[in-house]
Amino acid sequence: MGFEKIKLFEFRHFICGFLTVIFVLCGIFFFQDSLSRSFLALKDFLNSLGYYFCELFYLPFEVTPTVAQPSILPPSDITVSFPSDYSGFVEKFSALWSLLFTKANFSAYAAFVGLLLYRVLTVVTLFLPVLILLVFVIYNSVKKQNNNYDRDTFPLKFVKRVSRILYIPFRNFLSGFFSFLRDHTVYFKLWLFIWAINLNLMTVVLSILAFLFYFVVSFDFGIFYSQIYRFIVDLAIPLRIVPWYFWVGSAVFLFDYFRRKIAYSVLRRYELRDRGFINSLPIVNMIVGTMGKKKTTLMTDMALSQTYIFRDKAFSLLLENDLKFPYFPWIIFELDLRSAFAAHEVYNLATCRTFVSRRREIFERSGKSEDCFGYDFKRYGLYYNNGLEISGLWDVLETYALLYFIYVIESSLLVSNYSIREDVVISDVGNFPLWNDDFFRRDSRLMAAYSRHSHILDFDAIRLGRRVIEDNFNRDSFDFGALVITEAGKERGNQVENQGLKKTDLTANQKNDGFNFFLKMIRHSSTVDFFPFVKVLLDEQRPESLGADARELCNIVHIRGGSDQILALPLFFVEELLYDLIFSRFVNFYREMRYLRGDNSLLIYMLKSIAGKLNTYYKRIYNTFGFCRLALEVEQGTLDGNVEKHTYYLMNKKIYSRRFSTDCFSDYFFTKTFRSAVGIADVKEYETEKASFDELKGQNSYFVNELFKYLDNEKE
Repeated sequence: MGFEKIKLFEFRHFICGFLTVIFVLCGIFFFQDSLSRSFLALKDFLNSLGYYFCELFYLPFEVTPTVAQPSILPPSDITVSFPSDYSGFVEKFSALWSLLFTKANFSAYAAFVGLLLYRVLTVVTLFLPVLILLVFVIYNSVKKQNNNYDRDTFPLKFVKRVSRILYIPFRNFLSGFFSFLRDHTVYFKLWLFIWAINLNLMTVVLSILAFLFYFVVSFDFGIFYSQIYRFIVDLAIPLRIVPWYFWVGSAVFLFDYFRRKIAYSVLRRYELRDRGFINSLPIVNMIVGTMGKKKTTLMTDMALSQTYIFRDKAFSLLLENDLKFPYFPWIIFELDLRSAFAAHEVYNLATCRTFVSRRREIFERSGKSEDCFGYDFKRYGLYYNNGLEISGLWDVLETYALLYFIYVIESSLLVSNYSIREDVVISDVGNFPLWNDDFFRRDSRLMAAYSRHSHILDFDAIRLGRRVIEDNFNRDSFDFGALVITEAGKERGNQVENQGLKKTDLTANQKNDGFNFFLKMIRHSSTVDFFPFVKVLLDEQRPESLGADARELCNIVHIRGGSDQILALPLFFVEELLYDLIFSRFVNFYREMRYLRGDNSLLIYMLKSIAGKLNTYYKRIYNTFGFCRLALEVEQGTLDGNVEKHTYYLMNKKIYSRRFSTDCFSDYFFTKTFRSAVGIADVKEYETEKASFDELKGQNSYFVNELFKYLDNEKE
């Protein structure tokens, strides 16, 4: 880092230190009551803790729980109107109802409402004419037509100049300072601790803990009221000092925090339901739906979930195999495997087996513990009996290596004929890595750091017979993962389209490439510990577009319909109402201003800033918590008509975070269109409401040309 960055770094430390000293001095000089109450609460907590352990273990020591004793409350400058004892509470509560509905109380309330209305009307009377005049002047000024393209008005220039001098440097400083605090959380935690003491919140926490440790062994119900009184007195300090708008802001923040937690839990529950549906499907599946029914979207969503299903299953099977030999040094075995991964000695399931086989041969020749990864096999044994069969250590090690390769490989597990972006977030500190399968709480700004894309599907890799390139480098490379093929019918064709093709052809075609046989046998190469780590997902507009031999291997998933956007975030109707109220009016005003003016006015600048932030907030909420339901029907590939109905949830944050492109073949059409010398505006238009003879002829239509043939025949 440069000299200026070092100075800025030290300056931020100085600011944090200075603020820490100020906060401590505030506690010493302005919050003495909080400090005294904190010490009393700490004493109560320690005494209750000692009393708890003495009673729990029948220790002979006697500890007096001070939390049960009358407290010296409140301090001299803390006044609360709440009764200090239970009898006083009963007396005042009984008198409350007789005082609530009295003539004097009603008169006082009416006087308060009248005074409030008088003050409001006074303010309205004073400022309403000024406001109306201001709106009239502004409206007339912005309504003036001009063609001053992209020129700033004088008020806007002034605001930008002031902002550049005052606001932008201050904003950049705060942004950098908050980033500094995120990197040095010790300051933030220290300030939270100091202000928890200053605002008496530490006293509240210690008092509650002191009461709980005392009550769980004493069951003294008689101190409940005294503890409520203590709680009210302790809260009197922050309620007296902290302004009302802070409490309102805190309440709004907590409300939004908890409703977001509810929304995230709803999305995760729907994701688990989707995974349950995917697990219920066989290995090969075909998604069917007309254009715009979200068939490729559904297939992509299922593929994203499938990769985490594979890793979750691999982890559960790893654990099962781990517990077969619980004293084996698995971490040493894993480190040896990862070294082989890095050296490209192990790169697929077959080489995993070879790796373990070579290590086994070395051990069987030497019989030493060092050649068995340091495992004390003489003490713990080499065999495991589960009641059904006896498994040897090296057989378990082979299975473990295969599962570990599937689980730990930092690569997409998707192979597709269109690009799918994944956020494969892995956390690894050098021991056993963990995968984050939460699609919904990831910061979109950080996704690019973890972004991967699916592997390019080379169809020769999944052809068992003839190949387009016989010595293809990628041949036989697919052994596990999710195979995703869009427009599968156009790739494979059906019986009608494949007429004329022969198995004996020397070049690869749909009849001699062995693709269908690959689908029938794929589970054999991908099964580890009795679980097939493979899923084939195809999509097409009609199931009949795929040949019957391949189609009958599939389950056909029909998309029958989908719901509109639904929001998982509860109680969003207030923001939605404000958005509809404000944004619709802004759109109409903005459209008119764009028509009339070519310059940049201060009013439009401010309104666009407000509308932009409001629109961004609204879109982010729906992009994060929005989802729709798809109605699915699943039937066998034989199309026997027996269907099962299911609901699938498409969640925006998961599937629309730049996962795939719906126009995945658009580059072909771009190249095709780019060759043309004319565009839509250059193509001739009809001259009248009815096409002329020459205009019909210019359509180059099969139907029209057929009509012209009859006309030519009549002339002859």
